[in-house]
Amino acid sequence: ASHELRTPVAVIKSACEYAEKYGETPQEQQETLAMIHRQADRMTQLIQQLLSITRLEQGTEPAQREALDLAALVTGVCADQLYPKDRLACQVQPGVWVRGDRGLLARLLQNLIDNGFAYGKPQGHVWVTLGTEGDQAVLQVRDDGIGIPQDQQEKIWQRFYQVDPARREGLAMVKKIAQLHGGRITLDSTPGQGSTFALSLPLEKELFAP
Repeated sequence: ASHELRTPVAVIKSACEYAEKYGETPQEQQETLAMIHRQADRMTQLIQQLLSITRLEQGTEPAQREALDLAALVTGVCADQLYPKDRLACQVQPGVWVRGDRGLLARLLQNLIDNGFAYGKPQGHVWVTLGTEGDQAVLQVRDDGIGIPQDQQEKIWQRFYQVDPARREGLAMVKKIAQLHGGRITLDSTPGQGSTFALSLPLEKELFAP
């Protein structure tokens, strides 16, 4: 939480210091205020997400599961990314429906994309794919980054565990969201070559019944 909140706080502080130090034009003031507003909105969203996950873990807030088009959700999340378009590829099979919580599944995918870029090589890439295998929807996020040693791959799902001091918190949240949806998250990783995280979710039976 502290890692993710540190960036918007730093941006807001920097914008305020700049505005205090230099005489800004009315247009520059508006741009500064807009930047502060965006970062405050981001902090609000992060806090709401953290509270939601805590309540889910405590059992005080059940996941709001509904039939949803996972293909549309994945496409939307990928389209909203600020990462360079030539470094993020998204290949989605249309019409993949599951029963789930839209906000939590979007958070899961965002976490995996962020991790892919955070631990990728310089100018590295992240590939997001969605398809089906039998009665399962399969969402994969692959990177060409540093990879994770075999003896640490089970530990990364533990809350607050870090493979290295820079690894951000988030994979424990990913696993919790997968479990809440009756799904499974797995990892295939080779040090020095990259990692692939794969989420399997049951397809929505009402739409995929024979």
